[in-house]
Amino acid sequence: MSSNNTSPARSLPALPALPTLPCYPCPYDASCCAFGSTVTDEEAAAIEANHGPGLVYRTRSGEMRTRVRNGRCALYRDGACTIHDRSYYPAVCRGFPWTDAETGGRYEYDVTICGAFEAQPELIALQRAIPTIESPCPPPASPASAPSR
Repeated sequence: MSSNNTSPARSLPALPALPTLPCYPCPYDASCCAFGSTVTDEEAAAIEANHGPGLVYRTRSGEMRTRVRNGRCALYRDGACTIHDRSYYPAVCRGFPWTDAETGGRYEYDVTICGAFEAQPELIALQRAIPTIESPCPPPASPASAPSR
């Protein structure tokens, strides 16, 4: 996922009615927070401006991510996300596990990292009813299709 939020505006399909998940506070010890989160450059700047340096980093592939400390996102403390109610709460977190922040379509990865999906497998069928939308970022060129010099 790109850390820059520069994709062109697009109209998104209407989503099916989705149940509210018990995300805050989370009864599943925030299992989704075990991996940290991808954040936009703007979200990263706001996080560091409001919570201090060192909570986000740029990966080798160029995306910004929140750090993981003690097995959870560094912003998860005392059983709760410290930025859940802030304007810079990451779009990735806001849409998980229903939608993908980059495309607005269905989140395509393992939704069972959400404890509610593990406890209620019928939620997977609801989530899979959300349309898939292709990423606005083209896939990287393979060596065979790269232009020759």
